[in-house]
Amino acid sequence: MYADRLEGEVAGFSFKSPDGGFAVAKVKVQTGAEVTVVGQLAHLFEGQRLVAEGQWVNDGRFGRQFKIEKCLVQEPRTLRGLERYLAAAIQGVGPEIARRIVETFGLDALQVLESQQERLSEVPGVGDKTREKIIAGWAKDVTGRELEVTLRGFGMGPVLCRRIAEEFDKDALNVVLRQPYRLVDIKGVGFRTADQIARANGIAMDDPSRVQAGVQFCLEEAEGEGSCYLPEGVLIERLGKLDVPEAATRVELDRMAGFGRVVRHRAPLEAERAIYKPRTEQLEARVARSLTDRLTNVPPARAVDVSRAEVACKLELHEAQRAAVELSLASGVSVITGGPGTGKTTILKVLLAAGRQREEKWLCAAPTGRAARRLSESSGQEAKTLHRLLEFSMTDMEFTRNATKPLEADGVLVDESSMLDLKLMGALLDALPPKCRLVLVGDVDQLPSVGAGQVLRDCIDSGALPVARLTEVYRQARDSGIVRNAHRINVGEVPRSGEKDTVESGGEGEVRDFFVLTREDATDAQNLLLQVIQERLPRLGFDPKRDVQVLTPMHGGILGTTALNERLQAALNPDGVAMVRGNRTYRVGDRVLQTRNDYDNDIFNGDTGTVLAVESGSLTADFDGREVTLIGDSIDAVELAYAISIHKSQGSEYPAVIVALHNSHFVMLRRNLLYTALTRARRFACLVASPRALRTAVGRCGGDERYTGLAERMR
Repeated sequence: MYADRLEGEVAGFSFKSPDGGFAVAKVKVQTGAEVTVVGQLAHLFEGQRLVAEGQWVNDGRFGRQFKIEKCLVQEPRTLRGLERYLAAAIQGVGPEIARRIVETFGLDALQVLESQQERLSEVPGVGDKTREKIIAGWAKDVTGRELEVTLRGFGMGPVLCRRIAEEFDKDALNVVLRQPYRLVDIKGVGFRTADQIARANGIAMDDPSRVQAGVQFCLEEAEGEGSCYLPEGVLIERLGKLDVPEAATRVELDRMAGFGRVVRHRAPLEAERAIYKPRTEQLEARVARSLTDRLTNVPPARAVDVSRAEVACKLELHEAQRAAVELSLASGVSVITGGPGTGKTTILKVLLAAGRQREEKWLCAAPTGRAARRLSESSGQEAKTLHRLLEFSMTDMEFTRNATKPLEADGVLVDESSMLDLKLMGALLDALPPKCRLVLVGDVDQLPSVGAGQVLRDCIDSGALPVARLTEVYRQARDSGIVRNAHRINVGEVPRSGEKDTVESGGEGEVRDFFVLTREDATDAQNLLLQVIQERLPRLGFDPKRDVQVLTPMHGGILGTTALNERLQAALNPDGVAMVRGNRTYRVGDRVLQTRNDYDNDIFNGDTGTVLAVESGSLTADFDGREVTLIGDSIDAVELAYAISIHKSQGSEYPAVIVALHNSHFVMLRRNLLYTALTRARRFACLVASPRALRTAVGRCGGDERYTGLAERMR
């Protein structure tokens, strides 16, 4: 139950979000006063009566407001409310005709519109043509209300209701009741929701539309997990968990393959046959062909004296590093991979300097904004995110740079390539001119991309591309506890806390940049984590709000991002001007994270920012020097970022990192997860961990494998 209840009549709107969800309304309550109500209200009309549950909140700028959590809509109960409703809700009825209808029929006007429509001729000024227009508008409104009641009964909110109504127009209700699996094409409606509607309407478990929708759902779910296809046996097993009969699955797979709705590869065993979505299969084939063609189509490079580039950079490369530079300059496409401390940054500087000496134009890019900024700082050359390099068009929702308008470059260098998914790799390859060299740089032992594919690993595993593997950890890095323990983790050794470790070169003494603090109880671990941030790190010169990033495997639980962000916000930013939205509170000065691509505002999944201002229904934040104002549902893609998931930290580096590991994270604990977390730290890292969770993470290698065919295709 919610704390407060409010009843009243919608008097008007001061704001409606463009997506038709969030709104700010004025509601006239029983006392005659008008109060401000905020929430998912944009589907309502003036004059309607609402009974709402929620809570009163005090907005820093707009004062007292009622924030709706649950809302029941009723017909108008006053003559003025009825006028407003008819004028706003029914196409063909303006304010003047609405007034005449209400003057003629009073509160019985809705009954007349429902069952005595011929009486509309009694209204002054309403002729046959106007009457038919009003009747058509009323019929559309009734259908819309019936559609909304049906969809709301299955837990859909106003935004989804509006999307479905707009997509199917007058056929929407018929689609919902008789063809519910067509709804899965609507963003936000999944197979399970469509299935719930279908089951309620008696559609059989083996109905072809249900089986085909189930196949599409399983393949899309697999892509969301990072795979590009599913073996037929795995697909059938997954469909079985959705109560789809195996016999029906086999029949429909044959049919879908015949009509090109899935692509099925040959294999020695039927269960091993790869089942792809057609677009993904075509993309994977195109990426493989483009990479291997580039090896032979890009002409051999002119000879270059790498030592001259070393002199220009005031650096001296080791033999393996020099070989990596020469390989990249000579190959149409190449890979440089290595862990922390192996000299990747040094190689990039010399590589780019050598390109300049050859009077070549090289472009630098990375998958995320933070990674691009780090690449700029380390290389001394401008670097962009791949989305900006390829000039993503928010109007056309596609990249402007492509085969017909390629990049103007002799070489392209992409850092943090472990984050490249198949789709982004395909877009990059499409935009490369024929003679342009491509260098992929990354640590293959880190977590793979969020999107489908594991491009860097597949490029290496294929054996088809030239690869420079950097294994030597250089002297300066050998004294770093962060670097040493990252390599320990990577070979299955439990990391060693600084007080138990000693530097190996240049003298004696404890390692001072890496520590392990153990706690078994999750609450004790959370309290210790806050103590480290608030008390210990400031003594080491770190600003808790600016320099420290907390990383954790999961969102839920005492040591998940949600709970940690609540405590860290209360500890580090308790007094900022606040806005409450759902179960989140945003304050001016908060560190925030964008969690999905927002093309309208030119911010992308993984971008971080600082809140500059909050108002009723809007939030303004600084994302890497760009001021962005978000409204309505776009705010929901922004989360507090004092603590973030390890997956979201990919491509970023922070002065100090605190990693929380606990037995409650068991399902997520993997070696590459811990390795990725630790290698996000630049100057200081601390693990707050239960010993068993730490041993599990170090010891568990694999378990998150993906089904991809890129390596095999390239062979």
